Amino acid sequence: MSRSASYKIYQEVFARWPQQALRPDHQLQDVLSKAVAERYQTYTPSMEAEEMSKAKALRFLAQNRYSDRFELKGPMLQPKSQPTYFEDLVREIDEAPNRTWLERVGKKLSGMIRFQ
Repeated sequence: MSRSASYKIYQEVFARWPQQALRPDHQLQDVLSKAVAERYQTYTPSMEAEEMSKAKALRFLAQNRYSDRFELKGPMLQPKSQPTYFEDLVREIDEAPNRTWLERVGKKLSGMIRFQ
């Protein structure tokens, strides 16, 4: 059955999609799987080509194929206003899930108060 081919690709991708530690209750793969399930409720065989291309594109994203072809580098990653912005952002995202309540309040207050 042609429907199962694209649906199997979707399920395979959702199973291998990385978990987000920052907001563990809201995962991208859960949202996408609900959207796919809704589309397959009104599925017709004429939709198979479009669904297959969408499923393959999602698989390529999960495999990280586009990062080599469209690599971000140079001045795009170092804005003149704040050259370390993206490095700081990645560090904050990595540290945020492990912070205590007091550390979160301290970060929030330090963001409100700026000395110039």
